[in-house]
Amino acid sequence: MNAQVDLNTIPPFLDRRRLVYTFTILNQYRNCGHAMFRRYIKKDIPYVQSPEAKWGDDVHVAFEHRVGSGKPLPTTMQQWESFASPFTNRGAIVEQKLGITVKGQPTGYWDADCWFRGKVDLSLLSGDKGYINDWKTGGSKYEDPFELEVGALLLKARYPELTLVKGHYTWLKENRVGQLYDLSRFQDTWKEINRLVDKIEADRRTGEFAKNKTGLCGWCDIQDCENWFVAKKK
Repeated sequence: MNAQVDLNTIPPFLDRRRLVYTFTILNQYRNCGHAMFRRYIKKDIPYVQSPEAKWGDDVHVAFEHRVGSGKPLPTTMQQWESFASPFTNRGAIVEQKLGITVKGQPTGYWDADCWFRGKVDLSLLSGDKGYINDWKTGGSKYEDPFELEVGALLLKARYPELTLVKGHYTWLKENRVGQLYDLSRFQDTWKEINRLVDKIEADRRTGEFAKNKTGLCGWCDIQDCENWFVAKKK
């Protein structure tokens, strides 16, 4: 009888399991390479959905149904109707799953040749122009348009006629719309994605992933890291 191999015991530099990249993976790597490795490559940290994450998922589903099929927002979200109503009867595409190959060509989200995938919360298309909106349920100390830029690139791959894509975040907790960004620098976004992927793949070859000590370490679930600390609850 063959013994089952424990994939978590494979040294990182010998682990050749295919990794389909996402904005979440790249963003986690930018924050802390070690945390990205543990969560998305070694996968030895069980995922436990926080109440905040569950609320975020519920909000996205509610806006998907409100904008996509006209279903009213739940009573707990009615205060955000003014953010949804402008998209009524405008042909908005909601929660669209998009994927690209390693060459940047469009492919299915779950297809075998998918190299990078993502979901766009809401988009509007008109000829060679596009618009993206990303619902956010957390706070906004600062805005980083990289997530929007990644969504615009995926949209461009699916709809190559697009030459101009703009978009913003909607910060529901704060009842405001964020800055409007021009997301049309598709080549720059493609280069940044590949720069980060190349760094991740290089780290996989050496088995070394940097541990970044930041204020976020107190909220990290990787408690065997020397940078972890108990965060003070507000």
